[in-house]
Amino acid sequence: MSLAIVDASVLASFYAADDPRHAKIVSRLASGDALYAPAHLDVEVASALRGMARKDPALEAAAPRALRHLAALPVRRVPVAPLLDRMWQLRGNITPYDAAYVALAEQLGGTLITCDAKLAGAGGTHCAFDVII
Repeated sequence: MSLAIVDASVLASFYAADDPRHAKIVSRLASGDALYAPAHLDVEVASALRGMARKDPALEAAAPRALRHLAALPVRRVPVAPLLDRMWQLRGNITPYDAAYVALAEQLGGTLITCDAKLAGAGGTHCAFDVII
């Protein structure tokens, strides 16, 4: 079994009711890879859900169920503290939030699954990307 790092853009898109990438995301997440993420994944996805719910009142009622689903996802959450040095090295091109995913992918030697093409194109990274578009 191989491993992959999943970022918040993927899960936010997964929970968005009308995202055209939904089927691709479901397929990729079900591919059998062991999934990892920095521990702040849940906070980022909750923040994205909050933003979506503010724009779409129908999502307001669905958000608690989505958060329960998120909490139960088989994603191994990894502490951020051991990644801080590498995150700081990436500061010129990548936000600290995104740098945590890159640093973890580099550390574990896994592919970073993202919906963020800009992140995948950022300089200075040393990991493989799987961009879902």
